[in-house]
Amino acid sequence: MLATQRQFSSSKANRRWRRWIAYGLCGGWALATVAAAEAAWTPVMQPDPIARQTRCLLVSESAMTSDGYDSTPVQLMFDGDRLLVVTESEIDTSFADLQLVVNDQPPIRSDQLARKKMILIFDRNIPELIQQFRAGREATVHLRFWPTWPATERFAIPFSLIGFSRAHDGFNQGCRPVN
Repeated sequence: MLATQRQFSSSKANRRWRRWIAYGLCGGWALATVAAAEAAWTPVMQPDPIARQTRCLLVSESAMTSDGYDSTPVQLMFDGDRLLVVTESEIDTSFADLQLVVNDQPPIRSDQLARKKMILIFDRNIPELIQQFRAGREATVHLRFWPTWPATERFAIPFSLIGFSRAHDGFNQGCRPVN
């Protein structure tokens, strides 16, 4: 009987110990996820992708998406006057359906391209767009890539807006890093 009691209490202690380890690991992952989400936007001094002059830019984390043939990185950059969608693949404007959607707001359309058709520019109603970003949870960019024949599909690329407000404040305070 004593041996059975020891096994039982030993087994109970093992379960409790395993539960604490699992709780600690899950809590650590959750904290790491929150920390990563807060760092999704960063104010940095780097060359502007259009003018090539070093200046403060507010940049998102890079997202990978298909361009119909391969994968390409996509990143959002705010330069104070416009929001840029920067990619390494040629963007196709021929369907006039390129857009940015913040949460469930109406889409914002653009067909302005720069630098070898690899940058899509949003430069209308920037103060309103910034307010949407500050209040939003997610911005989704809808892009098409060249070639247009055969017609390629439109790709939705989501970007987290968690941490955007803090990074935007740092951007407005002389490109101060986010803490």
